[in-house]
Amino acid sequence: MIQSRTATLADIDRALDRDDIAAAAEIAEVLFADGGKDPILFNLLAWKRENEERFAEAEELLQTALQHAPGDPTIYVAMGIVRRKQGHLRESVDWFERAIELDPQYSTAWYERGASFEKGGAIADAAADYRRALELEPHNAAAHASLAATEARQGHRESARTHASRALELDPASIPARAALAQIAMESGAPADVVELLVPVVSQSDAPKEALVNILTLLGDAYHRLRCHDDAFQAYARAQALFREVHSARMSGTVDDPIHFVEQIDASVSRLDGQAWPTNIAPPLQPCSQHVFLTGYPRSGTTLVENILATLPGALAIEERPTLVGIDRQILAHPDGVERLAALNDEQIEDLRQGYWSKAREAAGENLEDRLFVDMDPFKGARLPAIARLFPAAKVIIMRRDPRDVVWSCFHTGFAFNAGTIAFSSLESTARHYDATWRVIEASLERFPIDQFNLRYDRLVQDFDETTQSLCAWLGVRWTEELRTFDRTAKERGVSTASATQVRRGLYDGRGSWEPYAEYLKQVEPILRPWIDRFESL
Repeated sequence: MIQSRTATLADIDRALDRDDIAAAAEIAEVLFADGGKDPILFNLLAWKRENEERFAEAEELLQTALQHAPGDPTIYVAMGIVRRKQGHLRESVDWFERAIELDPQYSTAWYERGASFEKGGAIADAAADYRRALELEPHNAAAHASLAATEARQGHRESARTHASRALELDPASIPARAALAQIAMESGAPADVVELLVPVVSQSDAPKEALVNILTLLGDAYHRLRCHDDAFQAYARAQALFREVHSARMSGTVDDPIHFVEQIDASVSRLDGQAWPTNIAPPLQPCSQHVFLTGYPRSGTTLVENILATLPGALAIEERPTLVGIDRQILAHPDGVERLAALNDEQIEDLRQGYWSKAREAAGENLEDRLFVDMDPFKGARLPAIARLFPAAKVIIMRRDPRDVVWSCFHTGFAFNAGTIAFSSLESTARHYDATWRVIEASLERFPIDQFNLRYDRLVQDFDETTQSLCAWLGVRWTEELRTFDRTAKERGVSTASATQVRRGLYDGRGSWEPYAEYLKQVEPILRPWIDRFESL
């Protein structure tokens, strides 16, 4: 380390010129200890604290830096990164936007905002920001790699291949670029190429854990395609263990939090006196012609059905947006959440409804008037009591699929982190979360006046026309052959859920995907057996 009597800001400049941020941060420690107050010192020290996951200290340093240099966009970007690492995506976007306002030519601000959009599932917005970053800085390897990844997720293979190749020219060690090429190879039917691309990456001890989660998942998919099922399972299991390691600290307690949340709702439903639930409620005014919730459980076919419905004239669908998050926090997070729902007065209910519609309009990005509005979110199955209380006139589509297919698919799929997907970090926790959710769904359908349509995935993929005709008749809309072109709809509107690849290639029959892994699923068969029997009896 450079001694305090010789360390200067010029030493920091030289370290940054050779892209050695760690060395610059060590010099900043020395100058800061000697009483230095230059904003770059606070910024570098914050970078060091951030990488040590000492986020509160990083934020304090950056706030101090802003007091000294309120017009420095690099400080706003640094704060945005710290907030994103803590899971505060909306706030991180706000910080990056303030940096862009200060300096619209600052490519890093555009790139980092794109990274927050991508992390939140707004893939098209992320791609637009990466493109803007490249307009400002054409030789940015990270921006090329990130754009390649978003293009691959959207099925734009040639663009993805071009940007991934350029990223590797600029940075041969780029892991995101290799992952994008592997995604293209997978969609092109070349799983052996995926293995060749990714095995060297997973053996790197210094590879970022969050990147490894996605890479191991993709590698597992490649092994599955090659019928190397034991290798596939080991890759998936390692991916989920890393997913839990990376994200569990962001939960308020243990990784069982999402299970506890749903079990708490189930217990509250069970305690509810039948006389306590209000009846004969006048249907509320709504800003759309028809309000539809599409739910069930992740990987049950909700994204497929959403894009089928989005093909209907006048339909407007949003995918997996937290429109009920305010109700979660204010009501359902409490042990007596459902009892609290029952006791709400008219004014309280209207406030919650308005909060929902505000988020719905924001997610839709357009007017809901005279539209068939579809709120698709498989995690809203556990929120059926709230839906029944606040929106008694809404129609609810319940997706059902073989529980073994669902649980296996949730375990091996690479999801973005949220308070639900952390439950998929093992087969046991996935099965427990599935069990708790379906207990809430079945109890809600039995106890509350919900206008429901049970839609079985197996019947949909076996007899598409008859099943969708029945669905349209229930909705009161005209069926047309255009519904068969839902894959075109998916490509045009973009799909940001984990089902994007399957939906883009048309009607995909995923039945029996669990069978090669039956031996592994034996450990959760006792949890799933009641639901398997229930599914088979419908």
